Amino acid sequence: MSSLDSGELLARYDRERMIAVLDRFPDQCRDAIEIGKRFERPATEKLDKIIVCGMGGSAMAGDMARRFSRIPVFVNRSYSLPGFADKHTLLVTISYSGNTAETLSALDQGIERAIPVLCISSGGRMEEIARTRQIPFLKIPSGYQPRAAMGYLAIPLLEVMSIIGALKGTIPWEGVLQGLRAIETQCTCDVPTTENPGKKLACTLFGNVPLVYGTTDNTDLVAMRWKTQINENAKQAAFWNAIPELNHNEILALVKAELLTNQFVVLLRNDYDLPGNLDRIRIMKGLFGKKLRFTEVVAAGASEIAQVFSQIYLGDYVSFYLALLNGVDPTPVSLIEELKKELKPGEMAEGGEKDAF
Repeated sequence: MSSLDSGELLARYDRERMIAVLDRFPDQCRDAIEIGKRFERPATEKLDKIIVCGMGGSAMAGDMARRFSRIPVFVNRSYSLPGFADKHTLLVTISYSGNTAETLSALDQGIERAIPVLCISSGGRMEEIARTRQIPFLKIPSGYQPRAAMGYLAIPLLEVMSIIGALKGTIPWEGVLQGLRAIETQCTCDVPTTENPGKKLACTLFGNVPLVYGTTDNTDLVAMRWKTQINENAKQAAFWNAIPELNHNEILALVKAELLTNQFVVLLRNDYDLPGNLDRIRIMKGLFGKKLRFTEVVAAGASEIAQVFSQIYLGDYVSFYLALLNGVDPTPVSLIEELKKELKPGEMAEGGEKDAF
């Protein structure tokens, strides 16, 4: 029996019950859909682009928006707005806590430049600014880790984009929810490792540094999410990259393969990979040979967006079980807290502690 099946690691390390939050993620997404549908349509006259400002888990909402938008979406992880932001831009500022310094700085600049703005947060300073300035404000529930609130952060934004006609098409939400339920059923802690893809992959990655590879404009955002969740939950190094770009540089690390002995590649796949990228994946697997260990994770789901959401959700479970194997509590982020204390007053960055960022 795997150590993940005894319940001992869960009781010892998951002190704040992250597993319960993970298991409820499909419910969070259903609630988030209704929040988005109820939101009043923002003014978007002659809109030709969207800039989503956010950090950490909040920025992932922007990555999801970019993935499924029919107009250009730029994800801005910075204190400053890009120079091309203008009156034909919808500026979306997202901060789970409402207190993220970089995002508030970008919001201030957007207000100064009279750019149309939409704010999304659970409260904090962002809500105060939005109410005072009469800026459209989409309020989401508080009390979560930002990285565990992706449903509340991403789905209302996607719904708003659907309302204003900025998405490629109508989102089949019921299919998305069914896909998430399937992952929860397979990966919850009561399912033994032999039948649990989340536990099984965590055991494979334990003691190794994951290299998560996706494909550009498809699973690249999933690869980044897996990397950041492993960092924050499992408290260990992980890295990500995307095909085809990595074939022009990172693949040469195989020349010094002896330096890669503790690295393990996770190749993310779904039904929407371009034929050229599938050829590259096939060739790369042959090049890996005995030099580098790897596994493929193929997404399931009835639609493009269902496959993306489901693969992200699987990665969340993998990072959680990897935390237990590493002997760490997945919830606290003490190093982020130490960094925050060193910053000057008001200089806060999106991170992990509930309602802290």
